[in-house]
Amino acid sequence: MKSIQLNLRNLSQLAMAGIFVAAFTLASCNKKDDDNTDPGDNNPNTENPIPQMGSGTLVAIKTQNITSTPIGDITTTIGLGVAVFTENGFNSFTDAGTVELKGNALTKHANNSYAFTPSLTNPTGIDLSGDITWDVSGNGNIPAFSHTVNTAFPNVGAITSSSDVSKSGYTLTVASVNNADSVYFQVGSVLKVLPGNAVSCQFTADDLSELSTGASIVQVAPIKISNADYGGKTFYFINESTSSVSANITN
Repeated sequence: MKSIQLNLRNLSQLAMAGIFVAAFTLASCNKKDDDNTDPGDNNPNTENPIPQMGSGTLVAIKTQNITSTPIGDITTTIGLGVAVFTENGFNSFTDAGTVELKGNALTKHANNSYAFTPSLTNPTGIDLSGDITWDVSGNGNIPAFSHTVNTAFPNVGAITSSSDVSKSGYTLTVASVNNADSVYFQVGSVLKVLPGNAVSCQFTADDLSELSTGASIVQVAPIKISNADYGGKTFYFINESTSSVSANITN
């Protein structure tokens, strides 16, 4: 019972970490080919391909978090989903009707973004094993469609760097990354994107200068991207895996 209570206490923080990376991924995918700056001052230029988002991007996220407790490490795996659609090049999001990931309805928010987060009655979220299926009912210029993602999830190993993060500089490392197009490295709210074979990322004192000290999260998230056309419009589908640990940020 203690382990279940612990998982539920960490549920909100873990889910938001996964969705935060997904949201950053969506913003990054909207980067124009001739733009030489990455979104956010802390993100370096990279050579990995940055696709256009078409008329919508839908992200399935497998999160894995390891929490140290007096009774040993506890691994929590949660399935999440995020989706956004547009009619104006992502200057704003548009209503696409209902959106389901493997039969689980995503909640539409006031800005027309869609997200699925776990609840106390469903603490592990969506089961993302097997085929990844998306169902969109459509609305206005966003067509109705059903799509099965043929691309496998990328694999990510456990984080191997220290959970003690010094703002004077920190290198975030992970045991392995496979089958990824790009890899996102996150320390607190600071994110960097590297090519799909990267297993470590250095954060300088300048990168980390705006972070507050105290409890936080470090996370590594490889992504794999595919696309399909429906109703004459292109939609992008991202499978994302994340490995996260609780961290303590110090000066």
